[in-house]
Amino acid sequence: IRGRDNSALDNGLALTPPMGWLSWERYRCITDCVNFPDECISENLFLRTAKLMATEGYLEAGYEYIIIDDCWLSEERDSEGRLQPDPDRFPSGIKALSDYVSYLNRLLFGIYEDYGNLTCAGYPGILGHLETDANTFAEWGVDYIKVDGCNSNLEDMDTGYPEFGSYLNKTGRPIVYSCSWPVYQELSGIEVNFELLVNSCNLWRNWYDIGDSFEDVQSIMDYFAGNKMQLRNMQDQDTGMILI
Repeated sequence: IRGRDNSALDNGLALTPPMGWLSWERYRCITDCVNFPDECISENLFLRTAKLMATEGYLEAGYEYIIIDDCWLSEERDSEGRLQPDPDRFPSGIKALSDYVSYLNRLLFGIYEDYGNLTCAGYPGILGHLETDANTFAEWGVDYIKVDGCNSNLEDMDTGYPEFGSYLNKTGRPIVYSCSWPVYQELSGIEVNFELLVNSCNLWRNWYDIGDSFEDVQSIMDYFAGNKMQLRNMQDQDTGMILI
């Protein structure tokens, strides 16, 4: 693992660890809204959660972000090659949801994508559409984006993730950029170029997703304890979601 001197992408964002709620750990990829209307990945879930965060003291406690993880997408891009949400589960569209979250509840809105042909759950990824998708996210009012690394060439991540980040910057919209590229390379035995990483991303994943068990929490703790000397100067590692 290569060391580095600075702490993270210097774009004025995520200067402290982002605080918010992300859907993956609790709801994974539930898309059956007939049998699971209150748990499926849908605009209703995020409208309900945003309202709860705004009225139950989370804003006052410092929680800012509400973030959609995988499984929000339609299985196909639209006729112009742009990403689109599942029309049944997000009938109002992502822009309307972002507006509600941001303007009515004073929260910041985040979303998920993947640097590959497909996301981890098999929905359209950003590969081959980097500039178009960056512009789409900016137009939708996205404040935070998590970019996963499934179904992608690990050797291409050193160029692809920075390239997408440059397109995000060109939109002129401040968007926190969360990268999953280190975990995929490390687990495959590829040396991570942290000097490049920290100049491209605001925060990054080094280890597996967390799950509903203490064993998962212990696994993450063990990883960081075992690599504390190599990672000691890096302030913006994403250790996963907090289980409450």
